[in-house]
Amino acid sequence: MSYVASASTSEGDFDRDTDYITTRITADGRDGYPVEPDRYRLVVARACPWANRTIIVRRLLGLESVLSIGFCGPTHDERSWTFDLDPDGVDPVLGIHYLRDAYNKRIPDYPKGVTVPAIVEVATGQVVTNDFAQITLDF
Repeated sequence: MSYVASASTSEGDFDRDTDYITTRITADGRDGYPVEPDRYRLVVARACPWANRTIIVRRLLGLESVLSIGFCGPTHDERSWTFDLDPDGVDPVLGIHYLRDAYNKRIPDYPKGVTVPAIVEVATGQVVTNDFAQITLDF
């Protein structure tokens, strides 16, 4: 089954996976992820309106120097969003070809849709959160 088929209704409408990884990055680190400069990478795709929201908020709050950003290509295959805009299709910070790799490091054989935006912990390569609405509130 392809990703597109599983993300579409029987009428062909897009059905976004809304069961997010809801871990939060907080000042007190209560979920295990404290606020620290350069610890995390925001992964986005310009083709996604939810990801564009995080790009805008990151810029408005002046977080460019403390939160790096990785851009996936405008499309994805049945496995995942890809880093096909980067040389050799590999994110230069995370060292991965597919965003799914970061999801699988957090939850082996991640069963849900791989969505952007996502925040990935650079040292472990694991997705911290993909809860797009909460990400911008936590910035």
